[in-house]
Amino acid sequence: MTIGSQLARFAQEQPDKAAIYFQEETITYLAFYEKVQQYRALLQKQVKTHKAQKVALFIGNEPAFLEAYFAVITLGWVAVPFDIKWSESEAARVMEMAEPDLVVASSSFQERASYHFPIAFFTEDVQEAEKAAAGRFPADRSFYLGFTSGSTGHPKGFVRNHTSWLTSFTAGEKAFHYGKKDIILAPGPLCHSLSLFGATHALHLGASFYLTASFSASDVLHIIRSKKATVVYAVPTMLSGLAKQTAVIEKSVTFLSSGAKLQPSIKKGITNIFPNSTIYEYYGASELSYVTYTTKEIADTYPGSVGKPFPGVTISIRDEHGALLPSGKIGNVYVQSPFLFTGYVKNKPATKQVLTPYGASIGDLGFLNEEGILTIIGRKNNMMISGGQNIYPEEIEKIIKDVPNVKDAVVIGINDIHWGQKAVALIEWKQDSPGNLKQIKAHCRKQLAIYKRPQKYYEVNDLPYTKTGKIARSTIEKNLSRWIP
Repeated sequence: MTIGSQLARFAQEQPDKAAIYFQEETITYLAFYEKVQQYRALLQKQVKTHKAQKVALFIGNEPAFLEAYFAVITLGWVAVPFDIKWSESEAARVMEMAEPDLVVASSSFQERASYHFPIAFFTEDVQEAEKAAAGRFPADRSFYLGFTSGSTGHPKGFVRNHTSWLTSFTAGEKAFHYGKKDIILAPGPLCHSLSLFGATHALHLGASFYLTASFSASDVLHIIRSKKATVVYAVPTMLSGLAKQTAVIEKSVTFLSSGAKLQPSIKKGITNIFPNSTIYEYYGASELSYVTYTTKEIADTYPGSVGKPFPGVTISIRDEHGALLPSGKIGNVYVQSPFLFTGYVKNKPATKQVLTPYGASIGDLGFLNEEGILTIIGRKNNMMISGGQNIYPEEIEKIIKDVPNVKDAVVIGINDIHWGQKAVALIEWKQDSPGNLKQIKAHCRKQLAIYKRPQKYYEVNDLPYTKTGKIARSTIEKNLSRWIP
């Protein structure tokens, strides 16, 4: 079996069932499958080879994304979603790494994006009269090339094959107790693996998927109330927005939270609004997929933990030399699992660093207790997570220091109940030059995706340095009130 291989059967067995809800539109499984066939025909027209193609998707959160995406992956090709929030330079780096054979775009995406590349065809060009069948290929073939920030903040491409997500689907169904009868809502961008995973699973399973153009807490409440969405994938920032609403909805809802630790106050707010809800937090990564999850019992007993391993996952804690550490000892977290990614694009050293003989490691530090419950202490690098997005201070600092008159800059993550962490920038000006924060903000808007931009900028004096001349980040973090009022 490969992802999407059952769409033809669903179109025949449940033709009138909703595959996708979008705004006021309902797309049945029969209509969805016919559209996928049409996209496959147009895709195949573009090439004169039987070799699997890489197709960049310049399409936002609209049904055309899922139609084109499933067409690509059911041909045995590789989908490469692009983020409309990327700057021109970020998109250019991704294009250079991915080297897509074709680019498919929607007109709305093309009009709003800050970058432009040659387009093979637009989603509006799909012809109803033409259809093509799915391909036949092994399940270990790659189907998805996504991007996550590396230690420098530059996009790092990771590759997934069909088997890795198919086995993840099965594990999720067992852990979270949902299936074909559910309506799954993942209100984040489909260019990110969290929402894409939820959408892919729903349509592969034969469930219904509720697609939103963007996230709105009030819209999500309306969807749950009116369309009876039963499973919601979200990052804590989204759940924070929901927790601030005043409605009370008695319907049973399963919330799946990932991307950062869910604050108790947010969890309480969700429970107040959805008294019959079930909240699962799960720990994972683009490279790892599912690793651990918490039930209510685990969360109540071990509130600081990220839970127990998913079925099929084995976790070990090791020191810097690879030796196993006993329960309670903090060390490097290694994951052995059938859900792991294939590797990074054009980066064998980074792939080797993650996929080790002990299992996969993304640089997290943590410990296991005697019951096998995992607690994550932090990252070996300086990465912060804001709104479910990975942010690397070094990247932002480099951009800020490109502005004339900046002597130095440091970006720090501050704990925030809504964002998880929010990035703030401390800027020291050259002594003989006037500062201009507006210039820095404008430069960041031009060079950085919106989620990477600092939420606050502070002018400071006398930033501390180490003996080797580097910013003493730990000193600043321990005495932050000295620099931030």
